[in-house]
Amino acid sequence: MAFSAIGGTVLGGIYQGEKSRKAQKKAQRKAASDAEAARRQADREFNRANQKSPNVAALTKRNKASSKSGVSGTFLTGNQGAPTNSGMLGRTTLLGG
Repeated sequence: MAFSAIGGTVLGGIYQGEKSRKAQKKAQRKAASDAEAARRQADREFNRANQKSPNVAALTKRNKASSKSGVSGTFLTGNQGAPTNSGMLGRTTLLGG
């Protein structure tokens, strides 16, 4: 009878220890998940507060500079642009006629 009482106590202790270990692992997983969610939320808030915006002045300056260097040509005119001394340019009537 004494052995069964001791055995029951030992088994009960092992069961409680295992139950406690599982609860601790579950709590650790939840804490890690919560920490990851908090990190993501902080990243979203940081990105919202520090949004990048285009530098319009620099873009305009770069476009004007590239138009002077001949890069603004089209398939029809080439990279030098349309000729100004011949063709229909400079005429005042409709369709250059």
